[in-house]
Amino acid sequence: MSKRQRIKRPPIEIFNLSFLDIIACAFGAIVLLVLLAKNNEVPAELSAEDVAIRIEQLMAAQNRVAALQSQLETQQDELISAQTQAASTLDAEQLLESSIPRAQQSLARLQGQAQSLREEIRREQARLNVASVPETPSLNVGGIPTDAEYVIFVIDTSGSMSVGRGWQQVTSVVGDIIRNHPELKGFQVMSADGDFMFSNTSGRWLTDSESMRRRTIQGLQNFRGGGSAPEVGMKRALQLYRNSPGKISMYVFGDDFRPGTMDAIVTEITDLNRGPDGQPRWRIHGVGFHRERWGDAPQFAAFMKAVVDRNRGAFVALPST
Repeated sequence: MSKRQRIKRPPIEIFNLSFLDIIACAFGAIVLLVLLAKNNEVPAELSAEDVAIRIEQLMAAQNRVAALQSQLETQQDELISAQTQAASTLDAEQLLESSIPRAQQSLARLQGQAQSLREEIRREQARLNVASVPETPSLNVGGIPTDAEYVIFVIDTSGSMSVGRGWQQVTSVVGDIIRNHPELKGFQVMSADGDFMFSNTSGRWLTDSESMRRRTIQGLQNFRGGGSAPEVGMKRALQLYRNSPGKISMYVFGDDFRPGTMDAIVTEITDLNRGPDGQPRWRIHGVGFHRERWGDAPQFAAFMKAVVDRNRGAFVALPST
């Protein structure tokens, strides 16, 4: 029988990996204790419980440092964001400041183009022989002769004449009539009731001038609140001024006339205006104003047409405003 072969066993390693780990951990603990003892003056002899407390304090301090570091990073991010926003705002402000001159240049260019367009329109109108507004008033405007030297207005000042922008239309027409009388020397303004706008000028003429025209237009703004009986003012004007020298025209403004008395009133006014030669002394014109749902414009128109036909005048009906 052969000899039994001896089994070769591996040599026993006294310092294996686990043992080295233990040694390393022990060495690290010793170093940690030395550091703690040096920095915090820890007594030489510490119990296991004291060591654990020290370790917990160290970890807590590290956690606070980490939290503060995180907070610092957050604040740094906010600072960077604020700086970026400020830079963006500054850029926007600079962009706006730089755009202002461009806008001004664009405006100047557009104004120049508008002026060029107006000049082109004027040239085109001249080429087409478009009539322009004459600087000298015509002796006949809208079919109404404007050769009078004196003009007297008899105006219905009732509420219906002021509806909407109605009174502005009245004052505008008064101004137009005055401007279109090239031989005008004086004028007067009365209500349909026979009251004078300038109460202390009864029986006299207001001398025509630029200042008096302005005063009259301004005074008309408050010359309201009367009735709608134009024949009253017409008859009083004829009685006060019938013997005045010069060419005289009466303009009667209204939007209403009561029915049933037309023929008698037309005859009375015509008789008051008749001169020694049997002809009308004055021209009597009518200006009718139409007001929606107010007054009786057709009745006023019928009355004034009957008057102007007998007194060398003309009647004009104006649309509502």
